[in-house]
Amino acid sequence: MTDRRPRFAFSLAIAMAALTTSTAFAQQSTAKDPPGTVESPKSSAPAARGNPTPPTGPYRSVLPLADPKVFEDAEKAAPHSVPTGEPGGVKAESLQPQTDAAPSAYGTSTAPYTTARVAVQVQGSSMTVANTPVTSYPFRATGKLYFKVGAATHVCTASLLKPGVLITAAHCVVNYGKGSSGWYSGWVWCPANVSAAGGVYGCYNAGSARTFTTYVNGTDVCAQAGVVCNDDIATLIVAPRNGVLAGRVVGWYGYGWNGPSYRQSPLLGNVTAVQITQLGYPVALDSGYQMERTDAAGWYYASGNLKNTQIGSAQTGGSSGGPWLINFGTPPSFGAGSSPGYFATQWVVGVTSYGSASVGFNRQGASYFGQNSQFGGNYGAYGAGNIGLLMRDTCTANPTYC
Repeated sequence: MTDRRPRFAFSLAIAMAALTTSTAFAQQSTAKDPPGTVESPKSSAPAARGNPTPPTGPYRSVLPLADPKVFEDAEKAAPHSVPTGEPGGVKAESLQPQTDAAPSAYGTSTAPYTTARVAVQVQGSSMTVANTPVTSYPFRATGKLYFKVGAATHVCTASLLKPGVLITAAHCVVNYGKGSSGWYSGWVWCPANVSAAGGVYGCYNAGSARTFTTYVNGTDVCAQAGVVCNDDIATLIVAPRNGVLAGRVVGWYGYGWNGPSYRQSPLLGNVTAVQITQLGYPVALDSGYQMERTDAAGWYYASGNLKNTQIGSAQTGGSSGGPWLINFGTPPSFGAGSSPGYFATQWVVGVTSYGSASVGFNRQGASYFGQNSQFGGNYGAYGAGNIGLLMRDTCTANPTYC
């Protein structure tokens, strides 16, 4: 039976040159046009019918890679506090259970995390090992994203924020700074992907990508062109199958802006920290077909005009665009003497944007969802800053998908 209840909820093909100084973080935009969002050519609109199959490999990644020095500089950058402005906001819906986490680990960067396959190791009484709990909400609102760069098939990760709207990384839809000629094509999204054939929900045609003019024209605030940027986020419209939008089948997530659950901690030297659950389909783990989950303490930093979030993670290329969620899963029923604290719901507050060029360093980063030097507006119920503008423009242009 189709579940129609509304729900919500970043391999190595492009290696970027090493960054040498922390002053690069203060790069200013030189955009001459007012910054806004821009849609891919209409020819990239998704086909409304059919159940597409995943394209055959080999698969490549578009994950930008940064020198470990970038991450070290981030530790020194100040201030470590959430910027002033609108209080952290959310667009929330409902919740479902989550799985337990495995013991923590860390790479040479020493940032602790847990990265493990979502699918269980011991089979339950009525479900298969390969599909549990990947095919259950909230995991199933995330899927593997296939697309074409020229004739080559590339892969990323994407998740639903609306019944027919995916959130992913901008570098999964367009080549940074290449203008209108830089758009990719042929997006196919497979929710709860578990094998080369996709998953039990099949796959969906996606397209009509949208991201920021500053990313397309190469004037975003970045540490280096296309690496460690303010606005590496994008949306994709997902075509319905048999008249039914994907979110009505698998559910979707909510999203937050301006740092909900990001809190300055005296115990951590006044660094602003946040607990992140990252989902993705990294090519180097389980051949890229199994959904992976990372749980880690993330940290926010700002240097010059750059705002990012970073975590320890063993995920790799192919995880690009995967959601970074806070308070993932359904909270328990709290009794006397206990408390859920604050923000006891789950939202996406970033998507995987870049990793380290040093194998084993094991850190990744995401553009901060919210107000920044280029996108400081407030867009009502859609939110504030980059994510608010992106979702407003996406939903205004495609109301039936929202």
